[in-house]
Amino acid sequence: MANNNKSNVIINQKKLWQNNDNDIWLASILHLHRNLEKFNFPGKLSTERRKQVVSVLSKEILSLGLLETATLIRAEEMEPFEKEFLGEHFWSNDNFIQAHLGEAFIIDASGQFLASFNIRNHLHLQLIECKGELEKAWNKLLKIETTIGQNISFAYNAKYGFLTADIGSCGTALLVSIYLQLPALVHTGKMEEIVEKNKEESIACFGLRGSPKEIIGDLLVVQNNYTLGVTEESIISNLNAFATKMVVEENTARNQIRASSDPYIKDKISRAFGILTHSYQIDAIEALNAISLLKLGIEMGWVEGISRQSINQLFFNCRRSHLLAEFHEKTHLPQEEIVHKRAEFIHKALLQAHLRV
Repeated sequence: MANNNKSNVIINQKKLWQNNDNDIWLASILHLHRNLEKFNFPGKLSTERRKQVVSVLSKEILSLGLLETATLIRAEEMEPFEKEFLGEHFWSNDNFIQAHLGEAFIIDASGQFLASFNIRNHLHLQLIECKGELEKAWNKLLKIETTIGQNISFAYNAKYGFLTADIGSCGTALLVSIYLQLPALVHTGKMEEIVEKNKEESIACFGLRGSPKEIIGDLLVVQNNYTLGVTEESIISNLNAFATKMVVEENTARNQIRASSDPYIKDKISRAFGILTHSYQIDAIEALNAISLLKLGIEMGWVEGISRQSINQLFFNCRRSHLLAEFHEKTHLPQEEIVHKRAEFIHKALLQAHLRV
């Protein structure tokens, strides 16, 4: 049974994209994994031992004094909708919907911080950063981890660093994901060439579903390939440098489109506008793809009547559980009703928007 107060905490945490007017570099998420020294990994623990892990770690985190009104939410207290909402908010690839007894989360009112317990590892710390300030975000996350580590011993090996359930994440156990929206590169067919030209072996690039061949919403996720044998500072520095190069390349492609008044891109943006303003029903992927093109149209001066901030908000909120939250729906709805509600939601958001092509 869900606790209504805690349900409200999940839904009402600050929506970082409400004030997000980022053009290309939408967000970065830092992930830090840790395990307790004297416990087996979660997959080898009984329910009672997993509960003990939650108790030990949550007590420490809630007493930190570094978070903004932190709340512990146990997985068994959550509805599937709430788990899905949390996963969407943090762009998580972990299957939160499967979280059950002996697993839990801590969130705070800032909407930036998430601690997950016993999802693959005993502790998974996440921090969202929306201002392109990776080093500042890393210092904040490191302070949280270091403070926890003053009273708790993490599993550590002199050769392999911090130990994790997935051997590929040992060492620093730090993963950094940068979300870049690159519609000009995608729709001029230059994306793959530009990525290959600039990418290093230490960097992975893929879409929202983890495939480099499927780029949804023109979003490229840039992430470090290695956590072992590298420092946290080098991970952040390399990713920052690569992401900055991609931003420059995207701006170059946009300038070329603007200078040539490219009819192919104008047509794609016009079609996207038509789909978004006239569809009776629309699925999430089609919506994300069209919204990104509309955002490019705003940058080109071909779409007016809606701000970049509003289009970013629309992009994030048209995902399934966030959409249901907008309609105050927390129960399962038939898919045909969801796709219609999404179309309605988008129509309302674009009432004042119009084309100038």
